[in-house]
Amino acid sequence: MLRSCVAVLSVAMLMGTAVEAQDTNHVGGYLLVKSTDQLKVLAANAKTLPITRLWISFVSPTLTYVNGSNTLVGTGLNLTSDADGGFAQVKQYVQQIEAGGVETFISMGGWNYNCYPYLYMAYSVGGYGTSTPNYWKIQQYGGGSVNGCTTSNQYCWVCEPASEHTSLDKSFSIFPEPAHSASWTAAKKYVQAGAGNGPAPQWNEDMIPGTQWKAPSGVSSLVPGSTQYIKMNRNPYEDIVYLAKDLGCTGVDVDYEEMWHADTFKTGNGPWDLTQTVYKYAAILKNVESTIKTVAPAMKLSTAAGAVGAWSGNWWGGNLKGVWLKVNQMYPDLMQFMATGANSGGVNVMTYDLSSNEQYHECPEDGVCALDQQVAFYMNTYDQANIAASVGYEIGTPAYPDPTHDPTHQLPLTNQMMASIISQTQPKHKMGFFWELYKPAQAGQATPTQLAQALCNALLPGNSRCTGVIPPYSDEQ
Repeated sequence: MLRSCVAVLSVAMLMGTAVEAQDTNHVGGYLLVKSTDQLKVLAANAKTLPITRLWISFVSPTLTYVNGSNTLVGTGLNLTSDADGGFAQVKQYVQQIEAGGVETFISMGGWNYNCYPYLYMAYSVGGYGTSTPNYWKIQQYGGGSVNGCTTSNQYCWVCEPASEHTSLDKSFSIFPEPAHSASWTAAKKYVQAGAGNGPAPQWNEDMIPGTQWKAPSGVSSLVPGSTQYIKMNRNPYEDIVYLAKDLGCTGVDVDYEEMWHADTFKTGNGPWDLTQTVYKYAAILKNVESTIKTVAPAMKLSTAAGAVGAWSGNWWGGNLKGVWLKVNQMYPDLMQFMATGANSGGVNVMTYDLSSNEQYHECPEDGVCALDQQVAFYMNTYDQANIAASVGYEIGTPAYPDPTHDPTHQLPLTNQMMASIISQTQPKHKMGFFWELYKPAQAGQATPTQLAQALCNALLPGNSRCTGVIPPYSDEQ
């Protein structure tokens, strides 16, 4: 699930003017694919959809795809029981969607494919004392102690609730460090060369999916993710490009949200430093970018970015505050590749799953708690950092804060909030995107069609697409 899950700790920041964004305005939507029927109906209506970009979500960061193999088996996006996992159908629908004027992207990551259950529990949720936003899970399922969070309760259900019926060995993944790959080695050298006076990069290539890894706590746990890429001597950051090329997609998307990595490998005594996570993310981007330049030079690259990702100041843990800011400062060519120019797919800021709970300092400033206020604040941090970025919206009930534990501090996208954000913040940015095309909205909340049409009218005024709808698919009819 695409989410930002911020636990913001307050440091004020001056607001600035918007930076120049990508060359063409776009309206985008992420699709959490559950059925090829969704793509089928989108393809049939491609010319009138009120969007111009579609992110097909998600493939695993430990995927395997051999160029020319024409199969989704081993990608984490196995959609049918056919021998090819639905590849032929997806390719057909992608071609129709592209022909209808909508760019398609294959997205790698998402929440589950970023979550290492033990490390997220021990170092993120349980790593900063008992008075933190998600510690209630340890209290409820672990008896108030991290020692009570075990494999039997999936480490206190920190990645997903029990109702999602996830499994530790199949549902989650990390972004791996494929030590056997020459292009990964080259990406590391690029990162090391750009580290300058910063801390020396420390890699964790011994953290191998399917094996036990001993944490600094001394506890060993299963590293989530598929082992197939290792057995086949593949590199997932190359294979996603081959997959997108063979499907006929415009681009690929890196949705990196490894908060556990920042909390596990932080340095300092508080406030801490998360530069090691900056290095890892930069190496992943560089590996994908270099593959694009070699395999498909016209392909576009986008990324999902945390709401707090461009916010400067002290980092007190629990999120990815400042990661995109630091990447832009240390490796500006990586950010520019995604944000501007011919290969730009967008820096998509997840300005949602925000909370108004001031007990945990989750408003960026005192009194700046309403959804439209927070969106304006966080998008301004990207403007200040000179990162051309896209405004993010979420349909329906947010994933964070937990809708059963803390519903009063949720900030859903009501029709009123939608109108406010589009009128106040969206004009400074050339793309708006939303999660997710078929996520249900509650009464008084913006529906996918309402949001897409409103964004279309704001960003593409007069375009005939703006009267189109997000069509229902067979399971909804």
